[in-house]
Amino acid sequence: MLGFICGLALIAQAEGSVVQKELPNGAKFRIEATPGTGTLMVALYASEAGLPNDGGVPGTRHLLEHLIAKGGDRLLDTKLESVGLSLTAFTERDGTAFVVMGSSRQSVLAIESLRDLLEPLRVDGGELEVELKILEQESALRADYEPFLDRAWLELFEPGVGSVFGDLKGMAQLTPDQLMGGAEALMNSGGLTVYVRGDVDADVTALRLTEVLNSATRGQVNFAPREVLESIGRKETVAGKGRARAVVAAGLDRPMTLARLGVALAIMRLEPGFEVVYEPSFDRGPVLLYSRSGEGFGALEKYDQAGLSRFAALARLQALRLVNGWKLEGPRFGVLRAKKLRQAAAFNLDQLESTARGLTDDEIWSALQDWRGGAMHLEGTR
Repeated sequence: MLGFICGLALIAQAEGSVVQKELPNGAKFRIEATPGTGTLMVALYASEAGLPNDGGVPGTRHLLEHLIAKGGDRLLDTKLESVGLSLTAFTERDGTAFVVMGSSRQSVLAIESLRDLLEPLRVDGGELEVELKILEQESALRADYEPFLDRAWLELFEPGVGSVFGDLKGMAQLTPDQLMGGAEALMNSGGLTVYVRGDVDADVTALRLTEVLNSATRGQVNFAPREVLESIGRKETVAGKGRARAVVAAGLDRPMTLARLGVALAIMRLEPGFEVVYEPSFDRGPVLLYSRSGEGFGALEKYDQAGLSRFAALARLQALRLVNGWKLEGPRFGVLRAKKLRQAAAFNLDQLESTARGLTDDEIWSALQDWRGGAMHLEGTR
């Protein structure tokens, strides 16, 4: 099972006009019109750089996601659902996402819903207590690999990237005033990106988006690539069940990222019990190969150059399937394109398919060696 794949609806690919713009306040947007589809997706992405390191308390952005998604009057989800629109919100290491999807007939409301999300946050102690209880319930549903992924993010980069889920005890100490200040920083204009795809008039939608994004709190964000620490020979213990290995992916615009992913997915296909976890990004981040039983990593040694051609063909196929999965239009589709606009605007996502097809045997072999000798080893203590 892949940690980054979810059930998504496929929307017809139709050609239409494109409008892309950066506003004076730093906000960016891209609109891709798909005439005749009758569908709409609006993805708002707030970079983590607006609130770096969660403001010092891991999980703050996750908590803010829950609070902001309610809208200013706490009825945003209800208003959207009443006209057939849906709102999905989630937090990643790169940022926090809010995605509205549904019929293009409701495009005005979908765009205006962003204004609701950008309103200054108002929260009291009672509401904060309720949300913390919800997060506590969510903690029981965390996947077994997540403590290993958290440790990889923390140990492979400088500064270390803390857990998205966060520290419940630490978050319980946050005051409403601190959270309102955190929301203002996270949602400031300099870190906002919006991606719109659907059956809309691109020029009219651009005017509406400009008005809405100009209502955001004005601010500047410092975007800096993550610095990578040495992973070769690193061994770490994790308070979790199983074992894992982690390698660094330099970003989706680098062929070796797809090579490392393709190899990991091929191993998962050939050897029972593995999971591959990766947060698609154009910045640096880890790829995790996880085994709940803790067994199976010895199998990495049995794939040698004598059988490389066959193994490389499978790795290419798995990389290609992964890329094709990213074309399924749902919340993750919109967010990946919003991130690209901010992180790698010049990169053409259509190149990913040709890159996956064109991975050489030498690149696959090099990626396999990364998983063998260049990976961080993570050992569970349970």
